[in-house]
Amino acid sequence: MKIRKKLIALLTAVTCTVPTLAFTAACDGGAGDHQFNVLAVKESTVKDYNEMPVFKKLNEETGKDVHWTFKTSSQYSQNSDPVSTRGIDAIYHAGFSNLQLSNYGKRKRIVAIDEHLDSMPNFKRILDSRPDIKEALKSPDGHIYSLPRVEEMGLKQYPNILFINKTWIEKLIDTNNLPANVSLEKADLVDGLDLSRAEFKALLQKFNTVDMDGDGKVGAAGNEIPLAYVSGNWQGNESDLIASFGVPENIEHKTIVNGQVKFTVEDEKWFNAFQELNGWYKDGLIRATNYTRDQDEFLAYGQDGRYGAFYWWEKETVVKKDLQDNYIIVLPLKDDDGNRYVGVSNELEVEKSECVILSTCKDVNGLLSYFDKFFEPDYSAQLNYGSIESGAFKAEKENGMLIPNDEHGNQSADDFRMQNAPYGVVYLTDEVWDKTVKMESRARTRLDRLEAYVKPYSYAGATNIPNLNYTENELKELSTYEMSLGGNIRTQMMKWLQATSTPQKSEWTNFLSQNQASINKIKEINQNAYDRYLEALK
Repeated sequence: MKIRKKLIALLTAVTCTVPTLAFTAACDGGAGDHQFNVLAVKESTVKDYNEMPVFKKLNEETGKDVHWTFKTSSQYSQNSDPVSTRGIDAIYHAGFSNLQLSNYGKRKRIVAIDEHLDSMPNFKRILDSRPDIKEALKSPDGHIYSLPRVEEMGLKQYPNILFINKTWIEKLIDTNNLPANVSLEKADLVDGLDLSRAEFKALLQKFNTVDMDGDGKVGAAGNEIPLAYVSGNWQGNESDLIASFGVPENIEHKTIVNGQVKFTVEDEKWFNAFQELNGWYKDGLIRATNYTRDQDEFLAYGQDGRYGAFYWWEKETVVKKDLQDNYIIVLPLKDDDGNRYVGVSNELEVEKSECVILSTCKDVNGLLSYFDKFFEPDYSAQLNYGSIESGAFKAEKENGMLIPNDEHGNQSADDFRMQNAPYGVVYLTDEVWDKTVKMESRARTRLDRLEAYVKPYSYAGATNIPNLNYTENELKELSTYEMSLGGNIRTQMMKWLQATSTPQKSEWTNFLSQNQASINKIKEINQNAYDRYLEALK
């Protein structure tokens, strides 16, 4: 899931890039003489879709000769108008924004898929049985211009779990060097460790000043990183650290609380977080690398157990296998009143814009009937994890269910999926997990961890913002206001964090006054769209 999301993040970035020169050359690899040619955004490490057993099987079963050509995300981002690419009938992993979908659809450059549902019995059945999905996929004119990715696991709303290095704490216990305000015994060092934010900070201070790895170096000169995360990343970010001050934080600073759209930046507790974290930064407990490293660099550096504590999706990705037992889960940090809070992410389990069909396609119904097979459970599973032939699943079903193969030799599960799974258009819901595909073990483990150690502390009344159906004018306004506000918030956060003196409340009130018009407009647009969404579901 993490690797897939990284791809989605790259594709999302495409929608914000508008080079001056449009790319119109033929796709890499050459289309040749085929019934359909589909452009996919694919990194070089991923196997050729044309050679993947799942696509060969799809071609055979549907009787369609579909040929895949490719661009890397970097190459794709150079094209300001990918719909103009010659010789293709569809774009897979299109990554278009809501505004782009609306504009391309309005200009008849991509197909209104809802006008061809007679060719898509699987997709039509989904839309009929799931009005929430149907509503989420609509553009302002009421049409559906893209095929979605639906993967419902209950994981994405909580993308952060806090892990701490128990072996380092054991060393402090053994040397009688625990902080004065921390009373721990080795028996306490199990998943669900109960720490206040003050106790956690005190442990980080020890991680920063004691030679935890025995190399003779401490602080900035050492290999140890007291607390690691990837700022602003979709997973493993600082949101839950900020939430511990009493706000329903996420990376967008925007959420719904008891039916009302809220911005966390308007809550003084949000500013209080930066007043305190400024001291953490000056003391070296939070490092600049948390704001400069991307997630690949974060994962690479953590493999050898150099992190005192870190936020991430799961420890198994961050730390190599023989060191994973060194880390345990910390409950969301208690505030001074003994309360715990985590926010709710706006990452969605129904994602638009996975595939669009170009209006120049000569047989729209034929190509859509091919893509309709993607929504069948067996195909969705293999598209998401890798084919049966590749070893993603056991060769034989058990009680009619596909069983994931969790062992891939020396290759990690993420690396295996990156090479063998095309991701994209899938339909994996609770019903599928119950009847057709067994959820992979690491996903089940993470669900168990969230249920035990994270979800009980979700901010009261907080829910994520669903896929909302904006009007055309609202989309245009959001594209203007959100981009500027997001940059302003990020800039101010960094100023406060790195300030040489403690930030003052007047700085926060000034920040709000300068950005209040944008905040109010974004809230108004989202509230109106959310109210319409609820009304439509009735």
